[in-house]
Amino acid sequence: MSNFEIADRFIAGNVVQKAEEVKEWVNREEERIKNFPGFDGVEPIIDLSKESLKALEEAIPRKITFDELDFNFGERWIPTGIYSAYMSHLYGTEVNIAYSSSMDEYSCDARHKNMKIWEEFCVRGYYRVYDGMSLLKHALHNTVPDIKKSIGKDENGHDIKVPDSEAIQLANTKIDEIRNGFSDWLEAQSPEFKDRLVDLYNSKFNCYVRPHYDGSHQKFPDLNMKLLGDRYHINSVYQSQKDCVWMLIQNGGGICDHQVGTGKTLIMCMAAHEMKRLGLVNKPMIIGMKANVAEIAMTYQTAYPNARILYADAKSFTAANRVNFFNQIKNNDYDCIIMSHDQFGKIPQSPEMQQQILQSELDTVEENLEVIKQQGHDISRGMLKGLLKRKENLTAKITTIQYQMEQSKDNVVDFKQMGIDHIFVDESHYQNFYEFPIKLLNYLVIICFDP
Repeated sequence: MSNFEIADRFIAGNVVQKAEEVKEWVNREEERIKNFPGFDGVEPIIDLSKESLKALEEAIPRKITFDELDFNFGERWIPTGIYSAYMSHLYGTEVNIAYSSSMDEYSCDARHKNMKIWEEFCVRGYYRVYDGMSLLKHALHNTVPDIKKSIGKDENGHDIKVPDSEAIQLANTKIDEIRNGFSDWLEAQSPEFKDRLVDLYNSKFNCYVRPHYDGSHQKFPDLNMKLLGDRYHINSVYQSQKDCVWMLIQNGGGICDHQVGTGKTLIMCMAAHEMKRLGLVNKPMIIGMKANVAEIAMTYQTAYPNARILYADAKSFTAANRVNFFNQIKNNDYDCIIMSHDQFGKIPQSPEMQQQILQSELDTVEENLEVIKQQGHDISRGMLKGLLKRKENLTAKITTIQYQMEQSKDNVVDFKQMGIDHIFVDESHYQNFYEFPIKLLNYLVIICFDP
C-alpha cells in the first residue's frame, strides 16, 4: 500500500477486488496500531487509503439482480455442479458434468441410465442411437447432431446418405426442452441459491470499470504543428488523440479502436515518438498495409522532421538488399522503423525462439490429449485424430529446428538481434498474424485498427 497510482488506472479494472483489498489493509493496520498511535507514522497512509477506498466504492457498478439476468444453459461461467444438479433433477438419476477449459469441451456421465435417458430424451437414427447423454452434450454446446439416413445404394454398393430431417427436428426439440427447462429450474431454487449465483455473476463480470485516460496535460515538445498544418491542414491535436497516446504510454500498449478520419495514423506516430523520447522503449516499429505504409512514414516525418526514421520502401527490401536492411536495423539507433505487413513477415526468427513457441504449442496439444484420455468415449475420433496429427507435425518441426541450430553457423540477422522492443500494428484485422515473429514472447504489441 506504499505505492502510488494515477487515478486513470487505479479507478479501473476490477474495482470490487481492489476495494476489498484496500479495505482489508486499512482494517488490519487500524487494528495493529490502535494501542500504539503514532508508533510508525502509518496514520497518514491509512487516511489516504480511505480516500482511495471511497473512490473505488463510488465507482463500483450497480449490482445486477437475478431477474435481470438471462441464464443460458451451457454458459461457461456457471459451475458444472449446478448443471449436474439440474440434469439429475430432469433425468431422475445422478448425472455428472465436467468441463475442460483447455478444449472448451463438456463431458457428461450418468452412473445409472434409466428410461428418461434411453427413451424420453432419446432419438433413434438410421445408423446410431442418440440417447439422453448424447443430446445433453449437444444442449451444453448449443449444437444439433447431424443425423443421417440411407435412401439406397450407389453403383458401388455403398449407402447413399442424406440428412434425416425428421430425426434432426426431433433431436432439436428434445435439446430445446433441456435448455429451456434450465431457467425454470433456477427460478424454483431457494433465495439463498439465487443470491450465490447472482454474487458469482457480479464478481466475475459486473465488477469492471473501463479506464478513462486524460491526456490533456501532455505537451508533445518535438511535434511540428506548422508542418502538419501546411501539409495535412492539422492545426491542433484532438483531445481523443491526446487521451489515446496517454493510454498507450501508461499501459505500454493497447487497442486504438478509432474510426477512419479521427487521426489514428498520427496517434501511432506520436505514441511511438513519445515512448522513445521518454525512454520507455528503445527501438519501436510500425507495420501497416502495403497500400498506406508510405503515408504512415510521410506522416511521421512531417510530424517529427528531426527524427531518425528507417522506412522499408520496395527497393530497400528486395531480396538483394534485404540483408543490408536488416543490418541497418541492428546497427543503428533509429527513432522508428516503418514497414508493411508483408515485409514484416519476412523478418527471420531465431531458431531458439521458434523452438520455444513450438514447444509451448506442443505442450498444449499434449495437455489436450491427456484430457481426452480422461473423457474417453465423449471425445470424437475426428478431434482425437486431429490432435495426434498436430502433435506429429509440431514434433517434426521441433526436430528440424534442433537440427538447424546444430548445423547453422551463418550470420543472418534475426528479429531478436535487431533490438526492436515495441511494435505498432496498423489495420491489424487485415493481418494474418504470422506464426513468426508476431507471437514473440516478451515483446509488446499494440494493435490499432478500424472497427
